[in-house]
Amino acid sequence: MSVSLSGIVMQYPGTRALDNVSIDFRFSEVHGLIGENGAGKTTLVSILGGSRQPTSGRISIDGIEFVLHSAGDALRKGIAHVSQEGSLVPGLTAEQNILLGDEPRIGFGIINKGELKRRAAELVGRWFPEVSIDLDRPVDSLPMADQKVIEIVRALRGDIRLLILDEPTATLPAREKENLWRIIKTLPARGIGIVLISHFLSEVKALSDRITVLRDGRHISTLAAADATEAQLVDFMLQRSGSVAAASTERAVERRLGDTVLDIEGWKAGAVEVDRFQVRAGEIVGLIGLTGAGHFGFARSIYTGEGLISGTCRFKGEVLKGIHARTMQKRGVAFIPDQRMENSLVADWDVRENLAMVHPQHATFGGSGVLSNTREVREASKIMSLLNVKAHSPSQMIKDLSGGNKQKVSIGKWLYGADERYSLMIFVEPTEGVDIGAKREIHGHLKRLAGQGTAIIVASSDLLEIGDVSDRVIPFVNRRASGEIDQGNFSENRFISAMAGVLQ
Repeated sequence: MSVSLSGIVMQYPGTRALDNVSIDFRFSEVHGLIGENGAGKTTLVSILGGSRQPTSGRISIDGIEFVLHSAGDALRKGIAHVSQEGSLVPGLTAEQNILLGDEPRIGFGIINKGELKRRAAELVGRWFPEVSIDLDRPVDSLPMADQKVIEIVRALRGDIRLLILDEPTATLPAREKENLWRIIKTLPARGIGIVLISHFLSEVKALSDRITVLRDGRHISTLAAADATEAQLVDFMLQRSGSVAAASTERAVERRLGDTVLDIEGWKAGAVEVDRFQVRAGEIVGLIGLTGAGHFGFARSIYTGEGLISGTCRFKGEVLKGIHARTMQKRGVAFIPDQRMENSLVADWDVRENLAMVHPQHATFGGSGVLSNTREVREASKIMSLLNVKAHSPSQMIKDLSGGNKQKVSIGKWLYGADERYSLMIFVEPTEGVDIGAKREIHGHLKRLAGQGTAIIVASSDLLEIGDVSDRVIPFVNRRASGEIDQGNFSENRFISAMAGVLQ
């Protein structure tokens, strides 16, 4: 029993996102779906989940052909989609989110709270009896892994036979990833097939029965996971005719560092303490640490002043009296946060609108305050070309882009109309939830910006990323910055030891 896609084509003006793609997704397996940024993964699962209709091609379940006009249509056919960015309502409890849109009611449309509580607990117990979640708590107060379980339970509350999971572990720490892996593995034995999109190739291999590779909108191969090596999968994903990805993973030519841009002393923000921190023009400094170690909080506090208790901050030699996002931006500091759809982008805006949100005045008529649509499109197209954002036009909705392209827009909005105004750029998880191809491109852009003289701070949980882009690394242990590691001593073992407090 399976869902079959045959000859699927998705044509946009000037772009063919999918080109004659045919795949079977069985109800008895986990089917990994991989490909680099813009390969067509998001478009394909959007068609499978009913939110988009293909230009041509056929979809059938067990040989019976049908048309999916909407996500509701797909649900009625037994296909559910849990997106990468999530769709939980933060102000509601876990149980309210599980039964959102299907709440039990009594007279006059009043929600039956007792029945809602019972049904939500029953659903969690039915699908994941080993999981213990406080369903009375607001969903945004739960760990990220529990939030993902809530989304999956909500998706499974109907008669579901195929579940699409788009980057389900992208924002999870290692232990929570392993717990979710165990949950995913139980579903095929219970008649629920899984379509798994993940940029973690080790995760795809560990969980999948079969793996399909897409490249440039085409179906390259479907192979048994047990027979595939990660090197083989990368080769399938990145081979191109006529072009080669920028060799951004190679160490850039040694940069000439300039004057100190940021100099911090005696910094205390919440429970995070840093005795001394500096970054020079053209330098990339990486921040690493275990979950809750303080490296992310420190990076944010430099820009927002969040939780700042004490400390001296010199920016280009000048002592700053107040640290606030607006004043730091005016001085030439940019901040690219993690969780882009919550903290950086607006899903229901198009690419042009998202790119223009930081510097809208750049596209006005002579500083009049009246926006010029032509200038906005011209500048947006320039940034899209610079960052290789794959979209059919600046008018494409941001929510319809792949994760890697969304991240590029999150970075690009600081470059739009910026005219090199930023002396310092702070990145938190710059390649969160993106594939290997997009990661290489983003790393290349970080190095290019540093090569132009921008000071860069990168806080990341990806140690390979930190090793690739950084000139030196500051480990955080128990919310304190410890001794730095210079580039000549980079290794994954040294990073891990430093994060654990073994190396000081």
